[in-house]
Amino acid sequence: MNKKYILVTGCAGFIGSNFVKSFKKRFPKIGIVGIDDFSTGRKDALDKEIVFYKGSILDKKLLDKIFKKHRPEYVFHFAALPRVSFSVENPVLTSEVNILGTINLLDFSRKYKVKRFIYSSSSSVYGGAKLIPTKEKENFPDPKSPYAIQKYAGEPFCKVFGELYGLDTVCLRYFNVFGPGQYGDSPYSTVVSAWLESVYFPKSKKAFIEGDGNQSRDFCYIDNVVDANILCMLAKKNLGGVCINVAHGERTNLKEIKKLIEKFTNRKINLEKRPSRIGDVRHTLADISLAKKIIGYKPKIKFIEGLKKTVAWFETR
Repeated sequence: MNKKYILVTGCAGFIGSNFVKSFKKRFPKIGIVGIDDFSTGRKDALDKEIVFYKGSILDKKLLDKIFKKHRPEYVFHFAALPRVSFSVENPVLTSEVNILGTINLLDFSRKYKVKRFIYSSSSSVYGGAKLIPTKEKENFPDPKSPYAIQKYAGEPFCKVFGELYGLDTVCLRYFNVFGPGQYGDSPYSTVVSAWLESVYFPKSKKAFIEGDGNQSRDFCYIDNVVDANILCMLAKKNLGGVCINVAHGERTNLKEIKKLIEKFTNRKINLEKRPSRIGDVRHTLADISLAKKIIGYKPKIKFIEGLKKTVAWFETR
């Protein structure tokens, strides 16, 4: 009866499934309970050894059953309807899952005395950051899509649940996460996986570039995101709902990415040219000094190494 558990929402998604795999290796004695409704997660990414519940984070009866039975010490909240374009077309549905679902989880975490709630937020909350490298305190959130608003809404809720109910929380703002397990045919995929998909599966995906290709992004390899979540769990001090950037802290432009993919795959990418997207952010670059200070975060895998690992995964597909 004394076995300790964590709860992982969205355990069959890209980030959630990578997190489960890594967590199991590092903490084999801690049980993992997962919940996913496969709205964006994949059945083949689900770990067969965890305690799994198929369902939605909007289902309060199911959540009550999970929390009552397993009493998770930590909640890692990855579940979301994550596509900007999908949120623009479906603002009500995505708000229900991404805002109400988060509040449901916070409420059960409070009732069942969870030690810490670790929330996956997004760099999209900044809109176009005024100052780069982007520091959390210097750039007030200015979300430009329903998805970005939904992710931002979770942050003050996390803080308030700490202030009112004593639930310790932390919010991680991810920048352009990529890596093995991210399929390039999803509208949410980064340019890395979208272009690799077109290289390896040209029938299913046509590669395109918007604008002149000089725009740059701070890409964050999946293992660094997993590390940041685990460091949040291990942090000794109360984290008090703080929002921190999780990224590489360096940027790469799209033309450079094209060259690197062609070099590592030995294949040519034929890009269809499209006009720049309205409201598209020209450059993203995170200041990660707060993450270093608060949780000891340091990205272990740099962009080029992460790209090689991602290419190797596409090769196996």
